[in-house]
Amino acid sequence: MSETSSRSSAAPGSEAPEIEADHAVPGKREGGDSRADQVITHLREYIRSRGLRPGSKLPSETALATELGISRPIVREAMRMLAATGLIEMAVGRRATVSPLNGGILRNVIENAVLIGQADIGHVMEMRRGIEIAMVGLAAERRSDAAARELQAIVAEMAGTITEIVAYTELDIRLHLTLAEATGNPLYQMLVEAFRQIFQTSMMIGIERWAETTELGRVQQLHEEIVAAVVARDPLAASAAMQRHFDSAIQVMFATRRIPLSR
Repeated sequence: MSETSSRSSAAPGSEAPEIEADHAVPGKREGGDSRADQVITHLREYIRSRGLRPGSKLPSETALATELGISRPIVREAMRMLAATGLIEMAVGRRATVSPLNGGILRNVIENAVLIGQADIGHVMEMRRGIEIAMVGLAAERRSDAAARELQAIVAEMAGTITEIVAYTELDIRLHLTLAEATGNPLYQMLVEAFRQIFQTSMMIGIERWAETTELGRVQQLHEEIVAAVVARDPLAASAAMQRHFDSAIQVMFATRRIPLSR
């Protein structure tokens, strides 16, 4: 069809209206990249280039839409996508802000994997083992005097509750969280906090299995060895103690399963 004939249906003296793609179909992809993706890329670069930190405010939806030449609904869609990743926080009537470190997304991934059968408690224990052997070595190197005192207080309290599964497990979680904090690495804190619920489940299973043996006291002994090494600022001994702790727990929990353990 010629250019002349393509215009013949328009009213005399008028121009056929042009339709802007992003307003016609929100989020429509052009060249493999959606308008929402463009906003996300812009916001991530905005945060990076300005060194924004948790609590810092982002530009309003109106300001972003004007700057980028993109409709507000698409800007809002992009910001919701970023909020779902945990990078920003949105609230009605307020500008979005940069979100603090949050392990919620990671927690959901791991818990969903267990829920739908793609992972099990054995996989969780193996993962914890690798993470926490490295973590406790750093805790021994970096711990403060206050952290050492807190670890000693927690493990002493644990000794009096070893036959109370729920109470002992809660103290066990506190101990591991305190070790994570002692590293000074916020990612370890995020990991332990993110996996709190599923870690607690694995801990309870472990205590229950130990209670079925004649060596329940071994659980407490292993925790005391970990704390003693951290207090002594001995990273090699701390990592070795944590390895013994996990190897013993895995052996007791999965006595009928073949799980390779390093020696």
